[in-house]
Amino acid sequence: MFNAPEVTNEYNLLGDFLSNSLLDDGAMFQNDEAIRGIYDPGLMASMTTLNGPNSAMLQQPQPSVSAQNHNIQGDATHRPTAAVGNDKARETYYMTAADPSGSAPPEERMNKLLKAKYDAGLLKPFNYVKGYARLNQYMEKNMQQASRQKILRQLDRFRPKFRERMQSLTDVELILVEMWFERSLMEYDRVFASMAIPACCWRRTGEIFRGNKEMAQLIDVPIESFRDGKLALHEIIVEDQLVSYWEKFGAIAFDSTQKAMLTSCTLKNPNATSNTDGIQCCFSFTIRRDNHNIPSLIVGNFLPIRRQKY
Repeated sequence: MFNAPEVTNEYNLLGDFLSNSLLDDGAMFQNDEAIRGIYDPGLMASMTTLNGPNSAMLQQPQPSVSAQNHNIQGDATHRPTAAVGNDKARETYYMTAADPSGSAPPEERMNKLLKAKYDAGLLKPFNYVKGYARLNQYMEKNMQQASRQKILRQLDRFRPKFRERMQSLTDVELILVEMWFERSLMEYDRVFASMAIPACCWRRTGEIFRGNKEMAQLIDVPIESFRDGKLALHEIIVEDQLVSYWEKFGAIAFDSTQKAMLTSCTLKNPNATSNTDGIQCCFSFTIRRDNHNIPSLIVGNFLPIRRQKY
């Protein structure tokens, strides 16, 4: 269906997720088989200059589990050399990240860092399937059925547009999207460090990948919780406001004429065990789309509403 297995997996899981949940609220996974991607030699050739000698690593389709088990002994003779090369690439990446100084312009240094991360095998198309599964598990355990159905309907609403935009993307293009995402996170590191308004940014599945210290203080969590998807948006917003967010996000996610929404929400500590009062906030979110006009990064600003005591 799609040119990249990551997109196929995301689309298929989203379809199973919606059909099973909306029809009978049964199990989310009915078929674990993933459709393999189609190799695009034209695009691979055009990427040779960017990726250099390492471009070949993108051209190798991932073997199935059965094939891996069948060839495990034959592959063993190749592992030491591959491991040494990979270790060297990772060492180069860590050295580049640890010592970003130099006379080159910032953009060039950033591209060099991302290239080193890709060479080390640490930069791959992001697996959104886990994000949908995480969202579904949270809703099943913590939300009422009516609220869960409303969110599922919003996911179903933009699924056709998702297919339309994603069906032609290849692994290489998805890696370029991930490079754009990583570059954007680096930019927001600087932005968040210079602003006093609580803010964070997340992927379209709600997994939070950056946040500032003001946001961490607002909901009383360590700032490290806002990195690499340790926290998700649905874990820090109360149920009815989470439904409202998904309704608004679904309305403009694939509408290129709109990118921002101003609303309100009530935040909560993700570890709260009691129904304590939440933190009411004015809330705005901005959708950043990649070169394929797909919503990939959402940036939210939260301004607490302080109630006056008379």
